[in-house]
Amino acid sequence: MFLPRVLRNVQHLPPDGWAIVALIAWFLVYHLPVTLGQRVFSEGDIVWGNLPIRAEVTRALSNGRLPLWTPLLQAGMPLFAEGHTAVLYPLNLIVHVLLPPPIAISYVILFNLCWMSIGMYLFSRAAGLRISSALLASLALGTSGAITARVSHLDVLTPISWLPWLVFFQVKYWRARSGNGQTYHWYTLGCLAIGLQFLAGSPAVVALNLIVFIVFGLFAHVLWIPKILQDNLFQAWLKFLPPSLFVTGSTVVCGLGIGAAQLIPTAELLGWSLRGQELGKLFFTSYSLELPALSQFLAPFGFLGTPSAENMEFWGYFGVFPFMLVFIALILRRNFRVWFFVLFAMVALALALGGSTPLYDWLYYVPLFNRFRAPARFLFLVLFAGAFLAATGFDELQNRLQDKPQISYRITIPMIVAVTAGTMMLGYQVSLESWMEWWQWLPMGLGLLGIAFLAMGIMRSPSRQLAQTLVIGVTCLDLIMFTAPFLSTLARTSPLSELTQVPRTVLTMDQREPLARSWVLKFPSVTQAAVRATMWSGLPMAYGRAGIIRGYMPFSLALRRNEEYIQRMSRPMRNLMNIRYYLLPLEIAPPETASPLDAAQPEDGLTLELLQSQPVISPTRATRLSVVSYTDQTTELPDGFMAGEISLTWDDGSHAVLPLRLGVETADWAYDGMGQITLVKHTQPLEAFSFPAYLRSVGHDFQGKKYITRFDLAPPTSSAMITAIGARTFLPGAGLTIEHIDFIDQAGEAVSLSKLLKRNDLALAFRSHTAAMWDNRDVMPRAFIVYAAEVVPDLQILDRMQDPEFDPYQRVFLSADTVLEGWVPNLPGSGKSMVNILDYKPDRVVLQATTDQAGYLVLTDSWYPGWIARVNGVETPIYRADYIFRAVRLESGKHRIEFEYRPWSFTLGAWISGLSCVLVILISAVGGLARAR
Repeated sequence: MFLPRVLRNVQHLPPDGWAIVALIAWFLVYHLPVTLGQRVFSEGDIVWGNLPIRAEVTRALSNGRLPLWTPLLQAGMPLFAEGHTAVLYPLNLIVHVLLPPPIAISYVILFNLCWMSIGMYLFSRAAGLRISSALLASLALGTSGAITARVSHLDVLTPISWLPWLVFFQVKYWRARSGNGQTYHWYTLGCLAIGLQFLAGSPAVVALNLIVFIVFGLFAHVLWIPKILQDNLFQAWLKFLPPSLFVTGSTVVCGLGIGAAQLIPTAELLGWSLRGQELGKLFFTSYSLELPALSQFLAPFGFLGTPSAENMEFWGYFGVFPFMLVFIALILRRNFRVWFFVLFAMVALALALGGSTPLYDWLYYVPLFNRFRAPARFLFLVLFAGAFLAATGFDELQNRLQDKPQISYRITIPMIVAVTAGTMMLGYQVSLESWMEWWQWLPMGLGLLGIAFLAMGIMRSPSRQLAQTLVIGVTCLDLIMFTAPFLSTLARTSPLSELTQVPRTVLTMDQREPLARSWVLKFPSVTQAAVRATMWSGLPMAYGRAGIIRGYMPFSLALRRNEEYIQRMSRPMRNLMNIRYYLLPLEIAPPETASPLDAAQPEDGLTLELLQSQPVISPTRATRLSVVSYTDQTTELPDGFMAGEISLTWDDGSHAVLPLRLGVETADWAYDGMGQITLVKHTQPLEAFSFPAYLRSVGHDFQGKKYITRFDLAPPTSSAMITAIGARTFLPGAGLTIEHIDFIDQAGEAVSLSKLLKRNDLALAFRSHTAAMWDNRDVMPRAFIVYAAEVVPDLQILDRMQDPEFDPYQRVFLSADTVLEGWVPNLPGSGKSMVNILDYKPDRVVLQATTDQAGYLVLTDSWYPGWIARVNGVETPIYRADYIFRAVRLESGKHRIEFEYRPWSFTLGAWISGLSCVLVILISAVGGLARAR
């Protein structure tokens, strides 16, 4: 019963309704695999930025809380304040409660594309343009390069989709006011739209929208009220300027109030973040549009080339016909509105050029504005104005044509739909290389077609129906062919399983220690499989693990001190950071390319490079030597082949050389796996450690091996001690790895070479063709007690921590700005203590500690305003320890310590947002009652 009723209602849709249905169908059909849930958007920031954040949002909502804080990034950060969660945006609340994060993200992207295009259509119609002209504007903007290339940037795409809606509400408000109609609901919608933008994503993009709203608001009455366009514009503008200022200003203020729940925490975070300091003009002008890139308006791929992460900010193509129709608007309809949009577009284009023009340098001194980057984003405003001008030109051209039923819509519309659908299918079937070849001549063909059409229009030869068919049809084909190369690049999709499958590295991690952090060692251009396996950037959060990001940050408001700490980490500082897992990508893009990365021990461990230098050690007595080693890609080498050797030096100057032979002391790590598909020409030593492994060539999981061998040493005298040790390999590249060496004395006591050389004891925990992972056995616990403290200025703390003698267990450095009056430091000393984690949640940590003397409990989570601590129920100060962590003072005895995150900024913002919503509702209600009377 329901479906037939819907179909009957659809049949009675007005023409505008059909146009909106067509716009929605345009995006849903073009991205049909995503619409049906068969595939999900998976390019760039979606994988390592949006997916982890939205996974954390989903976990938080399922637990009945907001993601105010996460301990899973950079030792912890106020995730909600950073803004990328957009958890208060109503659409996000709905989809992330109902759907898995990858599908939720993809549906939000589709919604944004439709929402922007519908808003542009309604704005164009409200401005008095025909249905066909409004349809052209919405297609040109919604399928333009700036939108298509930014599909993966939800924080940009969501707020920018509101841009045409803001101007639409202004048009409706001023037209209703000029005709004594109802204005209160348009005012209310404007306030809500601005507020929702602040809850939706990037403040920089919202700032662009507000620029449009304010500029257009100051001229709204002379732009949109038809009768004023015929009068003295300057006098009319002066007359209406006071109400324009009041209406525009109050709308913005109410919108700011609605968004306060997000804005106030973000403003607080700004002061503690990378953006809270002087960033320099180089950062400010980064991603400026280059002058040669302007050629893309006719030949999109000529200068910019293949779509990629490097050029994603610079796309501004919106179709050849729309571009030409902009000039038709200038020629045929030279009124104030057209010149206003032209001037607006030219200013926006000059700003998009950024560092390419001297104008942008002056803007560096504008407060807050100089915290943003990527001037090329002003292309959004250029395209918004360009799409409207194109629709205006098309509308004026139609005014000069006559209705001549040369062809029937019953024939042309099915033809357009069929050709468009066929071209959409080609977008998925034709290779990227073929599209790039076709686009070498497509601009010329489209340009000639456009010139021919304009010539026909000037001569008024086609009918209005034929002109509408040609312009809309050719523009559809043009934009489909333009966006096709993006389907395998910046708008790439993948099967859902590719994003939801948990990497083997994560499954290998100790599930009993979910708090342990991981760290990616090196990161050149690698495959998507290697990105997921090493959990680069924010990906650990996608799987509920903690990660340390080095280098690229998907988060614009990362904590400044945390970044400085990470950039300067020494080995003890990494252990203090609780970094247990070291990951290294091995599969370089394309996959067939040989990896240049050394898969041997990371620099914190026993690297072969270190051992080849014959390092000197503290004199050590030993009668036996225990060695753990393995080789790589040696299945073709026979038993007895000399893989390497270890050399020892005693204090009397004598030397010994110990062999590492295949099949005797060591062997290939992938022996068990490779032995199933090929003949391994050497045998395995009897004693070995196993670890999880996987190789594509083997096709399934297997056990990798590390081999143990023991050498009986014959020192020159019973009192002789080893003073140096070295090793070398006879295999190429990373063919030999010596993971661990123990010196064992006559009493059976062992001391590791890693300890003697002040290196970490790293053990290979997983290996595949895409990644290697090591387990750091020297990692420090998340919480511990230190008995010596020293107050040190911030400028000195990192230098002191980089001292080779720094021991985080022995001394904690407290920052002077968190030490209160009456504080008395402990003298250097030691004591006995025990710390247990009773409960660990993102916004609440409960510890139990026992100590036999006064000391400082250090929790290696980020210090940040809003955290409070209670010791045995009594609130106590939290000191900033070792530059970025938290510490509280404890007296001797047994204590229960609670850390709880209660940010005043969110509480204040939530109250302001609530009151602002009530105020806007009251304005709407009072306006409705007044109108009713």
